[in-house]
Amino acid sequence: DGQRRQHEWRAEAGSPGGDVEGEGGERVWDCRLAPLEDGNAQPAQVLLVATDVTEQRAAELARLQAAIAQREVLVREVHHRIKNNLQGVAGLLQQTAVRRPEVATVLSEAVGQVQAIAQVYGLQVGASGPLAVASLLQAIASSVQRTFGRRIAVVVQGEVPHLLPEAESIPVALTLNELMTNAIKHGTGDDLRCELLARGDAICIRIAGTAQLPPGFEASQVRAGVAGLGLVRALLPRRSATLALLQEGTEVVAQVDLLPPSVRLPEAGDQRQSVV
Repeated sequence: DGQRRQHEWRAEAGSPGGDVEGEGGERVWDCRLAPLEDGNAQPAQVLLVATDVTEQRAAELARLQAAIAQREVLVREVHHRIKNNLQGVAGLLQQTAVRRPEVATVLSEAVGQVQAIAQVYGLQVGASGPLAVASLLQAIASSVQRTFGRRIAVVVQGEVPHLLPEAESIPVALTLNELMTNAIKHGTGDDLRCELLARGDAICIRIAGTAQLPPGFEASQVRAGVAGLGLVRALLPRRSATLALLQEGTEVVAQVDLLPPSVRLPEAGDQRQSVV
């Protein structure tokens, strides 16, 4: 058609153009085609110019990989510093609560929320990408357990590889923190039990403790707020999450169901996190 063309040709070792002076490995050629017109302005021949750009492409790839690695290091360092700063804020709030007993209850709630957010950034220090739900649940349970000195057993039933998108990590962490804190404050038993199970591409989290719901209680009637169940209702996405409080014998069970896009199954390239 009389147009100039340019494309890259990759030749594997052993194929024509794949070995140069005995060197193995893939070679990359920058190929340029240009028509040569005859006297009648019609292309009679085609000129091909092929340049070996293997070393240039390898250098470009190395620079790109180094930039990505440097970015990951910087992101993890930022997450580490944010976690440390949040833990420092939690410490200051705890000191204030000791000096000001009249606001200790409110400050203790704030401390728990700050520590929950710190757990998210702490997990992101160890692994890039979306957070594993199982790892986050275990981290929040450990944080609440340290705060209240109450044992929280976490049970993961079967394989639950589900991941939380970055935008959902902090809301879900705060939700779990509030539900565990409420179960401790309003429960009558010594221990809590947290269960995590998969339901296809969705997950179910159940937090159970010995307690009794008030007669006629409906979780759907709780208004959104800044603490307790009000905060949970404000944080959970309405279209992809549900909250229910169930009386099962002598236990009250707070059940959270998360559906896509609030959670998702791992994809190729996701970094798998281990449950701590």
